Amino acid sequence: MTIIRNILAIIGLLAIIGAGFAYTKFNSMMAQMGGMDIAAEKTALDQLDPKAKDVYMTMWKKLKESGNSADATVVKYPLAEGVSPEDAEEAMKFVANEHNIKAVGELPLSQQVQLETGKEQRFLKIYQFCNPQTAMKMVDFSDAFSAYLPCRIAMVQDKAGKYNLYSLDMDMMIYGGKTLPPELHAEAVKVQEIITDIMKRGAAGDF
Repeated sequence: MTIIRNILAIIGLLAIIGAGFAYTKFNSMMAQMGGMDIAAEKTALDQLDPKAKDVYMTMWKKLKESGNSADATVVKYPLAEGVSPEDAEEAMKFVANEHNIKAVGELPLSQQVQLETGKEQRFLKIYQFCNPQTAMKMVDFSDAFSAYLPCRIAMVQDKAGKYNLYSLDMDMMIYGGKTLPPELHAEAVKVQEIITDIMKRGAAGDF
């Protein structure tokens, strides 16, 4: 398992490095190498969303700091002092309902492992949220977007005992490729804003 995990980590690392490096360093490569194929590659990169460069540069900076490809692709909100996991969970559900986004599932992973092993586990629970109509529009645009669905927020107790909320950084989905069609772009940004609000207010215990 350790070998497989390391291989997957290396693959993720190379993917992020490759994307960031290709986007930010391609002009210098063009000057050095030349050729029709290189020019075609640059044309393809130039067709990406104007914010793509910033997205990949941010990922690269996170990767350099942590050395962990997963850290480079998520957003994190620590629970405020005095906010319990129960407070955060209740606040997230309240905010989701306020935004009319559906809570479509929960995975109490640490609880399940504790039942299976009889050993106490640090807290880990996954919350799933979805706007079905936006989800279908994303998949109509690209079947691969189904891998991002539903939007997941994880509440994790770290090894120091503190609680944090994590979710995928949706910037890569929205800005990492060619610019989305205007209507779909607007809906995707709206979902991102809602998930961010759920996380921020959940972490603050703010109803």
